[in-house]
Amino acid sequence: MKHIIVANVTPFDEKGEVDLNALKTLYEFDLKRGVTGFWVMGTTGELNMLSHEEKLKIAKVSVETAGDKMILGINEDSTYLALRLAKEYTDMGATAIFSLPPIYHRPSEQGLFRFFEALSKPGVPLYVYNIPSYTGYLFPLELTKKLAREGIIQGMKYTTNDLVSFYQFSTAKEEARDFKLFIGSEHLILPSFMYGSDGAVTAVANFAPELVRALVDSYESGDWRKAIEYQLMVSKLGFAVGAGDYPTGVKIALRYRGVWVGRARAPLQEDINQEAVIYSKLKELGL
Repeated sequence: MKHIIVANVTPFDEKGEVDLNALKTLYEFDLKRGVTGFWVMGTTGELNMLSHEEKLKIAKVSVETAGDKMILGINEDSTYLALRLAKEYTDMGATAIFSLPPIYHRPSEQGLFRFFEALSKPGVPLYVYNIPSYTGYLFPLELTKKLAREGIIQGMKYTTNDLVSFYQFSTAKEEARDFKLFIGSEHLILPSFMYGSDGAVTAVANFAPELVRALVDSYESGDWRKAIEYQLMVSKLGFAVGAGDYPTGVKIALRYRGVWVGRARAPLQEDINQEAVIYSKLKELGL
């Protein structure tokens, strides 16, 4: 079964505070429409805009709302802070976590190994968030294989437009049969299935989970014509919300679907022209 994991937004109220009730509403909206999990406090969740206390509040509500469907983001540069947060999450009952590799001070491969080795100590599945366009470097392939082989990581979200590179990372499955590789690009969900993907972590699933569900169902039933049609729909929405100050477009789209999640935190700004495009695409697709 292919996984549909929402790269979900972090809702804020009119005062700019984390809106936990809106977060619950978002989870309920998506769960009713066929998603299988949530990638919490990643790029779409404005991970770098959140305080330590806010991360704990979001984690607590997430675990209480949907338990083992949550993969919670660590994303700290130091091993000390990352491990502290990982332990706090798992003490709350978190059953899976993920982390970017350290960004500002880039460690050696040995440092990266030790970083993820430490994060594995709480004993829950651990995923690497491999997003070179944001971190500035590609997570090492051979290190990925070593981490998988030694049982330190259980998977990876790889956000890329390079299917050849994506395929190369899928070879980590040869090191650990249970290793999961998720595509992080809406535009390559269907093609990624041919290159070893176990599913997608997608921002479009915040506001159009039924389309992503239909894409996956069509693929799994062998209806390639329908799967391609749904992939093109998802891509249209991905381009619409991906323009401008990301993830402002995702939050705009959610408002048009009747789910209020507020605005992105400053200095991120919404664009009225982008809003018009998003509205047009949603209407075109009957959403």
